[in-house]
Amino acid sequence: MSELVVEDLLVRRGGRVVIEYAGLGLERGEVGCVLGPNASGKTTLLLAIAGLLRPERGRIVVSGRVVYDHDAGVDVAPEERRVTIVPQDYALFPHMTVLDNLLFAAKPRSSSLGEAREKALRIAGEIGLQDVLHKYPRELSGGQKQKAALARALVAEPLLLLLDEPFSALDAPTRRVMRRWLRETLTERGTTALMVTHSFSDAWTVCDSIHVLLAGRLRRLGGGLGDVEALRFLGYQLLRARPLGPGLVEVEGLGALRVERGFDPGCSSLLVALRGDDIAVGVEAGLNMFEAVVEEAVLTRYAVKLLLRTEGGLELEAEAPRGVLLAVHGRLPGRGERVRLHIPSSTVELVCADG
Repeated sequence: MSELVVEDLLVRRGGRVVIEYAGLGLERGEVGCVLGPNASGKTTLLLAIAGLLRPERGRIVVSGRVVYDHDAGVDVAPEERRVTIVPQDYALFPHMTVLDNLLFAAKPRSSSLGEAREKALRIAGEIGLQDVLHKYPRELSGGQKQKAALARALVAEPLLLLLDEPFSALDAPTRRVMRRWLRETLTERGTTALMVTHSFSDAWTVCDSIHVLLAGRLRRLGGGLGDVEALRFLGYQLLRARPLGPGLVEVEGLGALRVERGFDPGCSSLLVALRGDDIAVGVEAGLNMFEAVVEEAVLTRYAVKLLLRTEGGLELEAEAPRGVLLAVHGRLPGRGERVRLHIPSSTVELVCADG
């Protein structure tokens, strides 16, 4: 059953169109993500779903109930939607302890203070806050604040949880830990959630489905990425190609390439989309093997970023784990060195470029 449906949404802020023709859906228990650059409208989308910002057009359905429908004149008040939003700054009440913050959220859906307290203590225990319930937000670490904000959202028993850049205030080590913790918590509880972020790592670690928000429009990823703007934003390299036959294309400057994705047989011109970390360097394999010369090699903390040029003059960017290159070569390849490339057919995305 769909827990969230957004259709044909149009939202303006300050007279400017921020969201246009947005549509998405989440199944019950699904964790979805909207990925986009800063100021792309991600927070605006959450505010509209929560009822804190009125769209000019569209329809929003939460757990089978229409909470907004412009044409039908439906606009359910935020407090009646059972949608809870966790903002970037967590918005914990600074004058309340963690327990009091939880009780404040639990009371509206509890028959008594005792029931509210029971809910608050139970969720605090599940999330690992039992030792800091007496503390104030200023006394908490970044990870503890995030847990407290999520616990406060969950005790309100939302049908839909909205998360606005939940890791933006955390340092890198804490961020990695909290990503895994959030994913496990949402999965174990079967919580339907929509998270917005500008971080690819956040999206891929936490979410079941990903939409890209660019220029006010949502594009869903998966099942064949057919949107050029979304592919560019995600860091794909777009290479011109033409079809040679079923499962085979010819890439300009590279040669024949086996692919697993299908494409419209009426398409005469294609774009092949590749991620740099999907290009294996120095690995011997059968199909889709090519040679290139290293133009530049940049060492990062965990990987080596390579700028390569094929015999046909095509420039490719590849990113390989340091350990793999050291295992294959015994050292890192240098400028001017010839290397072998393998492009797995399963990683190649295709976009019809006709017209």
